[in-house]
Amino acid sequence: MNRTTDSKRPRDWATIPNAVTLLRFALVAPVAVLLVDGSRPVLAVVLLAIFGASDWVDGALARKLGQTSKTGAVLDPVADRIGVAVIALALVMAGHVSIWVALGIAAVDVALGVTYLMVRPSHAPEVSWIGKIRTAVLMAGILLVGLGAIPNLHLFGVAGQAFCVIGAALHLLAGIGYLSSIMCGPRKA
Repeated sequence: MNRTTDSKRPRDWATIPNAVTLLRFALVAPVAVLLVDGSRPVLAVVLLAIFGASDWVDGALARKLGQTSKTGAVLDPVADRIGVAVIALALVMAGHVSIWVALGIAAVDVALGVTYLMVRPSHAPEVSWIGKIRTAVLMAGILLVGLGAIPNLHLFGVAGQAFCVIGAALHLLAGIGYLSSIMCGPRKA
């Protein structure tokens, strides 16, 4: 974290990267509604692409602008987890992915959330490489499933379903690593 930049900023949350993360939060409901409705698949895919890209953009901006923050460190993964869970549920409701994918993702996230609240570690677990790969695979899978809803692009949807299954498996592996980090890390006094 850039201590100089952080100490000069009066509000930890008032950063450009956090605004991008809030945009990601704001996209979740419209994307979910569009996916379930199914009448405007191209718009759904465009918003899915923005949702996925914003996950990379907020982190890149935070590092480039020296605007890393404690708020962003919490807000970013929360936006990811809520967004992916809601979008996965919408894809299940629309009949595009198996309910087992969404349940697998949700089970890991609930376990992590409950464990985090019970253990109350002094810091959030560091993002792991498996976690980064998982996020990329899930985001790609969700986008491909969305593309598959566009007429004549069904094969993208099939590929996206495979990516979502692989992403859910990686989510489980990443979750195990994060649970271990939470349980073994230092606790708050």
